[in-house]
Amino acid sequence: MQIPLYENTILEEEKKAIYDVVESGQMSFGPKCLEFEEVFAKKLNVRNAVFVNSGSSANLLAFFALANPTLSLPSGQRRMTPGSEVIVPAVTWSTTIWPIIQAGAIPVLVDSDPLTLQMKPEAVEKAISAKTVGICAVHVLGNSCDMDRLNDIAATNQLWLMEDTCESLGGKWDGTFLGTTGIAGTYSFFFSHHITTIEGGMIVTPDDDFAELLRSMRAHGWTRHLKNKEKVEAQYSEFDPRFLFINTGFNVRPTEINAAIGLIQIEKLQKFNERRVQIAEHWNKEFFSLIQSGDILPNTSTQKASPVFFGYSAICKNTEIRNRFKNALDDAGIETRHIICGNMARQPAFQHFEHRVSGSLDGADKIMDCGIYWGANPGLSDDQVQYVTKVVKGFFNG
Repeated sequence: MQIPLYENTILEEEKKAIYDVVESGQMSFGPKCLEFEEVFAKKLNVRNAVFVNSGSSANLLAFFALANPTLSLPSGQRRMTPGSEVIVPAVTWSTTIWPIIQAGAIPVLVDSDPLTLQMKPEAVEKAISAKTVGICAVHVLGNSCDMDRLNDIAATNQLWLMEDTCESLGGKWDGTFLGTTGIAGTYSFFFSHHITTIEGGMIVTPDDDFAELLRSMRAHGWTRHLKNKEKVEAQYSEFDPRFLFINTGFNVRPTEINAAIGLIQIEKLQKFNERRVQIAEHWNKEFFSLIQSGDILPNTSTQKASPVFFGYSAICKNTEIRNRFKNALDDAGIETRHIICGNMARQPAFQHFEHRVSGSLDGADKIMDCGIYWGANPGLSDDQVQYVTKVVKGFFNG
């Protein structure tokens, strides 16, 4: 039996939506994209959603907005400038960190908890310096950071709080959707994520001015899709409004095809996530004795979190066991991954770019050296779930 990390969830209704867009002739950013933004914002109960072409682009745009000279600054908070520091977990995806470096700032890597896989709030507190302007909370593999602690730390020290929620769409902290409490929350709709638009991402923010800045920067720095487009254009009446540029920017726009798929997929999110949770809870029950003996440590829910498991992770006792376990799963047709990028501080790219490591990264090393995960995707059948159960138990009890 083959157990893929992810199975295609694009069905006939999504295919028809793609066909309808192609037939319409309107394929670049247009009304479907705007509709998807509105639906997404309503689903997550947030004021603004800005649709882009990937989760990585969402991070890129959000960090560059924090560095933009037109950024509105609440009292006591500072713009991200060259030499500023932003605190990030060592266990994350690379494009959480690259935009910080690309904007001229310095990422400060802190440790992560092998039980929850999330950044340690106490490590965040200790990492704060006079140069710190922000914290990026990364909700890893469907779980949640301790948002009470991180919000308190950010507020006390007048820091920006951004949430990279690319692996946890639909997850909650104390009843509130992840990604919706800081200045920005980012999401990914890559084909293997909680919902897909093939490629795509979203930035949400409660701040209307920040949202307008994102909209302008998303498309060359011009005014085309601003909410207050007419007001801005009236200030520059000598310019052709079709070619009015008020800021720097990128071209990270999605397409109408992406949005048409997203409008269908977002309605399936709750059902998809319920199945993910059901599968993970089943395995937790089946692997109870293995967990009790410490043979595997699964992704443990952070207190107050309602996870939406991206995959089923296991931390083994040591690297040798993890490697043998991985080989056994691979041989049985169960697709596996190491846990994201592991300890990013150990990646060779950091030999070339300025960064700072704060404190010990023992937890991140444990996750990198002893961790593994496999799919808990909603397309798995009960037979497939039972097959994984049999293989895992057979390895440790055989």
